[in-house]
This record gives sequence, C-alpha cells and structure tokens, in this order.
Amino acid sequence: MLKPSPLELEDVPAGPPAGTLLTRLEDLPAHGGKELVFKDGTLVLRLLVQRFGGEAVVYENRCPHAGTPLNMFDDKFVDITGRRLLCRTHGALFEIEDGRCVRGPCKGDHLRAVAIEIRDGAIYSL
Repeated sequence: MLKPSPLELEDVPAGPPAGTLLTRLEDLPAHGGKELVFKDGTLVLRLLVQRFGGEAVVYENRCPHAGTPLNMFDDKFVDITGRRLLCRTHGALFEIEDGRCVRGPCKGDHLRAVAIEIRDGAIYSL
C-alpha cells in the first residue's frame, strides 16, 4: 500500500488550526508517548506523539486495520522492546520513524502521519 500523505490538522474535522502548539518535547513522559485528543461537538480526533531519538513523530491514533486507537488505557504506544509502536487491539507492530506496519493484519499499510514542525523544543501543527 502507498504511504498516505501527512494530515494537515486544520483540514480534519475537530482538528486544531495550523500553528497550534501540540506539546513540548520536555512534557513527554519517560517512555516518550502521549495521546492528544481534540473535540468539536461529537467529532473527536485522536493523535499519538512518540519520542524518536532526539525528535518526535505524530500520527493519527488510529490503526489502519481496525480503526481503533493503538493504546487502550494510557499513553504507552511502544512494544516491550521500545523499538516499535504496538496496536493493543490485535498486536500489529509499526515502525516508529515512518508508521509502516511490519507485523499483523495490516502489514504493509501505514499509520497516518501528521504534518508538524518542531522548533524550540515544541511540536506545532502545520
């Protein structure tokens, strides 16, 4: 499958406008993951932020197979090795750097990346 183009959040229902501060890198927990939830009435947009090296990546928090969030109860998105993102619904594994599924029912598919800019230790939507 082709990797989808990054989401520009202002074009997504419940998404914040371009230039919105999503989070600061220093505010990410030790394991590096954090869920961000945006609501507009009944519309909900869930994002996942995951530290990767000295930077971070942001994806829509939605498994391409089942449509469920990758996390179930908390802000932990990585597997036990800390090297891949894990969908807790059915065990699919995704590469952190590009969101490609490498194991599970959506193998070869991708998480949807979010268009961001990281500057001065903070992550902003584009």
